[in-house]
Order: sequence, then structure tokens, then C-alpha cells
Amino acid sequence: MQKKARARPLIPKSSYYFGPPAIDSAYGTPPIGQIGVHHPREIVRIERDYSGGELIQFAPTYPLELEGRITPTQFLETINTINEILISAHSIRHSIVYNTLAVLTLQIWRVVMDSHYDKEMKRLQRAIDDLNASIYNPVGLNILWPRRVAFLFLEIEYY
Repeated sequence: MQKKARARPLIPKSSYYFGPPAIDSAYGTPPIGQIGVHHPREIVRIERDYSGGELIQFAPTYPLELEGRITPTQFLETINTINEILISAHSIRHSIVYNTLAVLTLQIWRVVMDSHYDKEMKRLQRAIDDLNASIYNPVGLNILWPRRVAFLFLEIEYY
């Protein structure tokens, strides 16, 4: 009896790094398909960096799977932009001011004003959209919104 080779899934899922990509992977090939219309061929996972404690940061380690699509400098600038916005969003000073005003105004402040965190999340969404439009989408890559996976990792779709 012959064992059947395990077929690759049609819709890829990101996973932890286990070593070099499989021989039949799409890495290193030109882009195929249209972003938002077709499923990506692969998904690259950028792990979270826990060296800063509970502060959300993503590891600035350049994944070799992106070689030939974007440069390490472009990737590092992207991660730094995302990390800077996340640091600003989790500012203790802004949280103290916002929560103090909410308590003093019997929570009416929350209806009148967006929190600093919410403003920074909107800014992060705009930054990711801009990065996708200017750098990533033209070369067949797409950064997914990290809030969808609770900021545990950052996913980059590979078309």
C-alpha cells in the first residue's frame, strides 16, 4: 500500500517557523493573482517580540521568504512604524488622563471623546493601508490587520 502525499491546502494559514520553506512553496516566484480577489499562495508570520514585557511589539527579524519582493530596509521601516504606533497607543499617561476624566464626568467623557488608544488604532490602520498601497501590494504582498489575531503576530499574505 502506498501512502498518499499530503496535499497543500487551497487556503493557506500562517504557522510558526519550522525551518526552510517546502520545495513546492511559492516563495521566490513572481506574484500571481489579485489581492482581495484570489487567495494568497502563502502567508508569512511575523512573531511578536516579548522582550519588552507586555508592551505589544513585533520582531524586526527579516523573513527570508520576503527576499526578492521587498528589501530588509523596507521591512525594518515597516515594523518600526507599526511598533512606534503601538508604543504610543499603550501610553500610560494618556490612559490615566482619559480614565480620570471618565470617572469625574460619570463616563460621559467616553461618549464625547475617543480614547488615545482608539485614535492610535485608527492611525495604525491608516499606516498599514498606506504601506500596503505604496510598498507591499505592488510586489504581491499584503499586510493583514493584526487586531484580528489579538496582536499575537503579524501576517503578510504572499500572492
